[in-house]
Formats: sequence, structure tokens, C-alpha cells
Amino acid sequence: MQSKKLAAKQQRAEQVNQVIRIIADHGRRFFFSASHQRYASMEVDERGRVWFVDDYSGKRIYTHRTPWGGRWRGFTHGGTLRGLVEEFREYIRTGKQLHPGYLGPERERITDGNIWGYPLEDMQQVRTLAGALPVFRQPDEEQAA
Repeated sequence: MQSKKLAAKQQRAEQVNQVIRIIADHGRRFFFSASHQRYASMEVDERGRVWFVDDYSGKRIYTHRTPWGGRWRGFTHGGTLRGLVEEFREYIRTGKQLHPGYLGPERERITDGNIWGYPLEDMQQVRTLAGALPVFRQPDEEQAA
């Protein structure tokens, strides 16, 4: 039973890594380091704990809450992307799909832009490609939720 749970988490981590690559291949290329020529990724260890490997620092970052504080040493992105990584962690842990609005949330009171600063056509491609993966709830599931 335990190995089935671990295998399911590892499969979900691979799905998240596909999303990360889609995000990294468009717009401002979040989760990709041009200087190191590497992508960020999510990993599941043998105990089922989820780690984020930063694209720039190369550090493996423990994503779970700890009693000694929540610093992510080696994480080179901002709070919005950290929040996204935390949502990815929860998807990997539980299988609970994310709302598609996590992909480049739109700015409030501004009609032309998203908080990631991705060009409109790139953001649309990210939403289409990544949004089709099992990580995200699909539009017909959205109406039922």
C-alpha cells in the first residue's frame, strides 16, 4: 500500500514538473535559469516528502512546514511563485487539483496584464498547455465544484 501511495505522489510530481517546464518555456521564463541552463523541479523522497529544486541556486528545498520557521534557503523566486510551489506540493501530497487561476493571476483594476508580467499570447499558451494537465481542475469540473 505504501509503495502505491509513493508511486502516485511521484507521478503527480512528474505532472507538476511538466507544468513547471511549460511556465519556464514562455514569457519571462520563471523556473528556468539561463545562466545555469537548468529548470526547477519538484521531487518526492522515499518517505513521501516533497522537495523543490531551485533552477538558479540548484538547492533542494524542503517545502513542508517546520516548527523552526518557514525559511526556504536557496529559493530565488518571489512570494507569488513560492505560493504556487506550495500549491504544487499540496497537489503532489493529496491529489487535490488546483484552480486554473493560479496560472498567471490577472491584475485587479487593470484589464491588460497578469501579475507574472507575461505577454498576453505567452500567458494564453501557458494557460492552455498547463491547464490541460491533470494538475488543474478542468472548466467542466469548475462548474461542478
